[in-house]
Order: sequence, then structure tokens, then C-alpha cells
Amino acid sequence: MAEKRGGGGFFWGVVGFLVGVAMTLAVLAFMSRETNGDFDQRTAADEAAESAQDALPEAPALPAPTPKAEAKAPVPRGPEPGLDPASDDQIADDAASSGMTSRAPPPEE
Repeated sequence: MAEKRGGGGFFWGVVGFLVGVAMTLAVLAFMSRETNGDFDQRTAADEAAESAQDALPEAPALPAPTPKAEAKAPVPRGPEPGLDPASDDQIADDAASSGMTSRAPPPEE
């Protein structure tokens, strides 16, 4: 006759895990439920904010806005004196060395 061995450790492990998850969710649902009683959850900070709000005077009325004078269109700025790419040798040499002008030597094939 065959001897029956006590197995099923994996099965009971999965069942235990599922029961643990279900119990955790039940506890979380129980702890997060809202109370419907007359319990007021106001804190001291809520009361202080309300009393400070009551103590503030009414804000004074602002004067009517006055029409502004027409703004002048901005004057476009001319080119700033200084570096002129056409006459500055350093800029021309840099442009030529990077192949940006016709002064660059033709590529060798």
C-alpha cells in the first residue's frame, strides 16, 4: 500500500498569501471609513485661521483706473557699431576656415 506523504506546501503558501492580502485590505477599509456622527475634526489651526479671518478689516475699494496715454512704438535699433563681418579679418578668416565663404579653398578630391 502506498504511503501518503504530507505535501501541499506551495498550495498552503498561496492560500496564506491571499488570506493575508484580504485581511490587510479589510483593515485598511475599516480604518479609512468616515464617521457619520457629530464628531468635528477641526484642529486648533483651523480655529486660529477662522478667528484671524474674522479679525481682518474689509479691503478698501480701489480707485477707478485712469486711461493711460498712448504708448509710443519702440524705435527699432540700428546695427551696433563694432564688429563688421565683412571688414573684420578675424571673422573673415574663421568663416573661410569653416567653409562658410567663397574664400575657402575647394575640397581636394
